[in-house]
Amino acid sequence: MSNATISAHRRQFLGGGVLALATAMAAPGQALSQAAPAPAALSAEPPRDWIDPKTGHRIVRLSNEPGTQNLYFHQNGYTPQGDKLVLKSAGGIWLCDLKTFKLTLLVKGPDADLLFTTRHARDVLYSITAPKMADGSEGLATDRPKTIYAIDVDTKKTRKIAQIPAGAINSINADGTLLLGSVAYGAKPLQPRTEDDRKRFGQAEYAALGPDGKPLSFAKAKGVRMTERFETDVPAEIFTIDLKTGARTVIHKSVRWLGHAQFSPTDPTLVMFCHEGPWHRVDRIWTIRTDGTGLTKIHTRTMNFEIAGHEFFSADGQWIWYDLQTPRGQVFWIAGHEIATGRKLYRRVEQNEWSVHYNVARDGQLFAGDGGDEDMVAHAKDGKWLYAFRPETIRDAATQYYTQDLITVEKMASEKLVDMSAHDYRLEPNLTFTPDQKWIVFTSNMHGVNHVYAVEVAKA
Repeated sequence: MSNATISAHRRQFLGGGVLALATAMAAPGQALSQAAPAPAALSAEPPRDWIDPKTGHRIVRLSNEPGTQNLYFHQNGYTPQGDKLVLKSAGGIWLCDLKTFKLTLLVKGPDADLLFTTRHARDVLYSITAPKMADGSEGLATDRPKTIYAIDVDTKKTRKIAQIPAGAINSINADGTLLLGSVAYGAKPLQPRTEDDRKRFGQAEYAALGPDGKPLSFAKAKGVRMTERFETDVPAEIFTIDLKTGARTVIHKSVRWLGHAQFSPTDPTLVMFCHEGPWHRVDRIWTIRTDGTGLTKIHTRTMNFEIAGHEFFSADGQWIWYDLQTPRGQVFWIAGHEIATGRKLYRRVEQNEWSVHYNVARDGQLFAGDGGDEDMVAHAKDGKWLYAFRPETIRDAATQYYTQDLITVEKMASEKLVDMSAHDYRLEPNLTFTPDQKWIVFTSNMHGVNHVYAVEVAKA
């Protein structure tokens, strides 16, 4: 999914509720309770602080405003010192103090589209989309010009740093010299909102009809829409913006669907991106240099219906991690590619442990997954949990034979952190580790409206 589509997907949920059931609810503090709350009615306030009775882990609600969300799972939302986290709601961009969980409004209003924080300075970047196209027509938001701003979290000083004629800004490099963006010229939205769509499907996301003329489930409809987009050639570019000169440089062109463009967190010249579409039909994960050289495929499929995707860098920039299934919906791995050597490391997870997204803590050893519902690719009967994963070696005890020339195979020992049984997975939790890796931050609608929560990795 492209970042422009992701931003649109996020905005659909701003205002709260699975289908934007917005309510004006306050959220004062609530004392820690040893008994977990029942899912709250829409007229009630979601709990502030409790212990999950099924896992024994403490959960804290970070957001006050219904409809608040954290960033997409591979986008950086933390200051370099690890003391602040940024969140987005209809009210604006919020700064969360990770010691006290106190919230401060950083940028007021719904028009500021939160992008990410930088790794070289205490800046938060956001964009403002022009109300109309350059020719005066309405146009889609992804096709309109955008102005990029940076705001210092301490001084609150704001400065304009770039402008783009169309597309989206997806990332900033490690030393803060280049922005990374992507654009598709003339691409139709994945989730159309025409009057005809509303008559046929209501407000459901990824609406599509099956062969019998009846609406498909969310997951199946999403597959239909993604296939339609994949099979439509549209000119697309990945580009950089030099923050000193303003120069826009195209580093990769394609007529296929490009997405997930992201800079390495440590190498200022290394970019990763993906070929979007049905995962069993694409060689998805690629890297390229900022001068357009070094185009490299990271994973090659070896069987029919093998899929790999939702790729992300390790915090030290040495590994690329991704969801691997050999084949789709049957055998599940958290797979790693060591950038310097090309070495492969596959860590097995069970069917119920498959997750929409995985992530890794700064130590490179502690992983997490946000689970999934039975309609998704794993068809897990008991998959609605937020998990912590810790690698375990599974070498043959009899021979102790091991070679770096072959794929290293390990397994993940799992621990359930959060009962997500009340969560509707049409909203992606998008979990991230806090820099001290004591908490995992995620978005959930488990109490009827969207809020951002943090679960403590250590048991309470």
